[in-house]
Amino acid sequence: MNFTRNSSCSLNAAVKGGSLALLLTVIGGSVACYARHASPNTAADLKSISNSRSISDEDAAGLNEDLSSNVHAVRDYVNTIERMLKEERFDALDYVADHARAGKERFPGGAWKLHTVYAGLSSPVQFPVTHATDEDWEEFIQQLQRWVSARPKSVTARVALAYAYLGYAYKTRGDGDANTVSEGGWKLIRQRTAEAQRILEEAKALPLKCPEWYVAMQFVAQYQGWDANKERVLFEEANRLEPGYYYNAAAFARNLLPEFGGKAGDTEKFVELVSDRIGGEPGDIFYFQVATTPGLICNCDHNPNFSWERIERGFEASEKQYGVSTLNLNRIAFLASNYGRLDAVAADKVLTRIGDQWNEETWETQKDFDSVKQWAAQWAPIVAKQRVLEAEAEANMRTPAGSSYKASFATKYRELLQQCALIQGPSEGILETLTSVGANGTVEDVRVYGSGGVCVYQKMLALQGNRTKAFPPPPQAPYWVKLDLDWAEFAPVAAK
Repeated sequence: MNFTRNSSCSLNAAVKGGSLALLLTVIGGSVACYARHASPNTAADLKSISNSRSISDEDAAGLNEDLSSNVHAVRDYVNTIERMLKEERFDALDYVADHARAGKERFPGGAWKLHTVYAGLSSPVQFPVTHATDEDWEEFIQQLQRWVSARPKSVTARVALAYAYLGYAYKTRGDGDANTVSEGGWKLIRQRTAEAQRILEEAKALPLKCPEWYVAMQFVAQYQGWDANKERVLFEEANRLEPGYYYNAAAFARNLLPEFGGKAGDTEKFVELVSDRIGGEPGDIFYFQVATTPGLICNCDHNPNFSWERIERGFEASEKQYGVSTLNLNRIAFLASNYGRLDAVAADKVLTRIGDQWNEETWETQKDFDSVKQWAAQWAPIVAKQRVLEAEAEANMRTPAGSSYKASFATKYRELLQQCALIQGPSEGILETLTSVGANGTVEDVRVYGSGGVCVYQKMLALQGNRTKAFPPPPQAPYWVKLDLDWAEFAPVAAK
């Protein structure tokens, strides 16, 4: 059943437009570079650009916060990387990137750690500041160029520089409609995107191979309007390099959304296909990671229709595999209370675990967070009881007697809907009903959910109050029957 609530919550509304910096920083996604498939000289190259003595105690403190208990651990990580860049400690940045690359390190919950390195390197400003000036971007790009010049073998520096040009291009593009961008603006966007592509092509020739290179290149593909088949080739190449690096799948899935030229359902089919290819719990984890990547679910009218059941299953499997992430807890609680068919039971369970570790990037304000907690606490017991009754009704229907009874019950119930269709006119969607039938066919209890259900509910209440023998006697009493009916079947009746 779908229980609604009133709340101003939105999962980073700014992500609706696909802001590159936000896509990298929101809720602890991650990125990593690898030495896999590199030249025989990779180990020597890595050693030459890494120096553990470059990491200070202050750096270590910011990079080693525990995400399982501190919801600000990722933000601390990002701020540390940002500070190291402002201080132009390029050797230290390379060391952090190389260390995470070599160890394939993840945060608790499964996010790849080096994403947060790129998050700290993707924009001249960090949360809660979201807008940078042209001067900020130009100074930021010059700083990254100095890193590339000082350490030409650093793949991290080049990918970060490419991201900076893409972010600067997006800054020019803005969140408005395409027709709001001037011709001069489009020229700058094309120039900056082309420069990002050039830098990425240079980076690809380096000995170290980086999965995030492909994520950045997919932004290039989106900005330049590549053919979908060409983009798919890019994704498959990335997937061969590192199949578990879900950010590439998320980037391609996002490019398949209708607002970026794909067809309705393409994103959902792709995510399911890739997850099924992995299979089992790892496939469910991958589905959860991709489907919940910022930029796909936008808390708007055009959300892709992902499977909430599989998202929840993948979340639980990710905790078993990678441990607890306070950011994942915030994310799954938000989705349970804002996405698709709201799940008050799941939201209440997770919100209890979150305690005071709420995340500003997810909820925006504590008022929004507290509103969801209140809603979940109110509805969770009701929904839990509802599920028990539905399970009983479904068990009844699995018996031969139950299947037969449902057919005769539905005939009588449909008569009520036909009457309501004539009275109130056409409605849309599915009407979900749950009815307890007494020994003589009387209505003992009734639940009706969905658009246009008031008329039906009132008629059922009248039958209950009058003790009318409205339905055939059930196999036993009380007997719960679940019946879902499509209003579209009754539209011709309503039109008469």
